[in-house]
Amino acid sequence: MIRLVAFDLDGTVLHGSNAVSEATLDTIRTLLDREIGVAAISGRNFDRNQVPFREDPALANALYAGCYNGGLVFGPGAGASRPLIHETRLPADVFLDLVRYVAEHDINFVYCRCDLNATEIHEVYMSDRKTEASEAVAEMTGLTYDYDATLAERLLAGELGVPPKIMVLPEADWIEKTIDDLTHHFGNQIYMAWAVAGRIEIMHTEANKGVGLRAIADEMGIGMDAVMAVGDGNNDLPMLSAAGVGVVMKNADAGTRAAAGSDIWVAPTVAEDGFSEAVRRFVLT
Repeated sequence: MIRLVAFDLDGTVLHGSNAVSEATLDTIRTLLDREIGVAAISGRNFDRNQVPFREDPALANALYAGCYNGGLVFGPGAGASRPLIHETRLPADVFLDLVRYVAEHDINFVYCRCDLNATEIHEVYMSDRKTEASEAVAEMTGLTYDYDATLAERLLAGELGVPPKIMVLPEADWIEKTIDDLTHHFGNQIYMAWAVAGRIEIMHTEANKGVGLRAIADEMGIGMDAVMAVGDGNNDLPMLSAAGVGVVMKNADAGTRAAAGSDIWVAPTVAEDGFSEAVRRFVLT
């Protein structure tokens, strides 16, 4: 019996930047009414993780929120006053080495600052410059950045804290080479994902959506066999494999569908409300 349903946002329940269908919202409400846990687990920060559901605050507050690809996980609660369930930030030495790397190679990057205290979650995305790559990602995701040409220097001086994630934004012709170089330089010291074209997201090697999903299941006191996860990107693969029932969207790229495995169920596309179809098939029968 499924007691927790987790889903990615973009390309899984969101058709377009932040558009979630009323049918999908009704499906989530039905799950909550049946006391089934529901988790939105994405690469987004907490604020943007909540954006699609803000027209229904009661629904938004009832969701578990897995942010930064599972680097931070929050339980249900009002607004930003959420219990922190799980936190895995980049190791301090690895983070500083990453900053040196992007500075030495003159690569645009985004520092995903997230400060937590007893009463609020304070987040800001900071970048060292505007580039064609950063502007393209900003337009695609709706993100806004605080620009600071001295950002790398401030980070290396220890002026700002260690984040759960940074984003590296190489120019289009250098994406594959940058991924190869980062893999060679850092090896298993980091976890990389690139669900959004032109954006390489870098987290702690032990931070991924599967880890975040397990943290929620542990908080609920259930086994992974009672969990269903739905996603469409390569960064969703860890949670699809961790869940008792993993579902990949038909609109996922061929590489992600292949990596998910032949035994995994393929849901209809996000435009066809594949998430709701998966819930009906595996949970609400």
